[in-house]
Amino acid sequence: MAPRPLVLLHGLGQSPIAWQDFVSAYGAGRPMTAPWMKGLKPKDPVGFDLGDAASGVADELELQGVKQADFVGVSVGASVALRLAVERPELVGRLVLGGALVRPGRGTLRMQRLAMRLVPEGRLVDAGVSRPRMLAVLDALKGFDGTESLRAVAAPVLLVAGSRDKAGIVAAQELSQHLPTARLQVVDGAGALVNTESARELADLTHAFLDEPDP
Repeated sequence: MAPRPLVLLHGLGQSPIAWQDFVSAYGAGRPMTAPWMKGLKPKDPVGFDLGDAASGVADELELQGVKQADFVGVSVGASVALRLAVERPELVGRLVLGGALVRPGRGTLRMQRLAMRLVPEGRLVDAGVSRPRMLAVLDALKGFDGTESLRAVAAPVLLVAGSRDKAGIVAAQELSQHLPTARLQVVDGAGALVNTESARELADLTHAFLDEPDP
């Protein structure tokens, strides 16, 4: 039986190219795609809606003839993957999630806004993203609470957090209480964006998790 395709959903302040090291570390043997999410593409109007982003990913997979896929997502990409698991469960096999923004507190959003404002413009340009677009994502997540629907997620979930991301570890622990199929893995030395900071470690964890027999 052919392995399911692997969909890679990037984080806040990143573009699909952020998965380059992960893809190299993961190796061949599984088809992969790293799409732009609706509202984050450089030519999209500034503004973001989680449901629209999830629907856009689902539509793109259907155009490719993909019936079911596994997902790896970080930050807002993890939130989009979870939204798909709730609304399109038939499309989702397994989930590997880092830093999902499901019920972000005001302090978390404030810190992320500050961090986004401090990122040099040249770095954002190199990544193919814009500051107004990233700030619009944070504005869209104000007051968002997706925890009530998470108990409906049937797909196996691996939550990943960097050991240097203390707030991310706490958030992942809380998230695991709402996901009946989830377990948490902490990556030593990593921060919030594990796909770029610890690409090989994330690839190894993903490989092992996806190779486990389906329940």
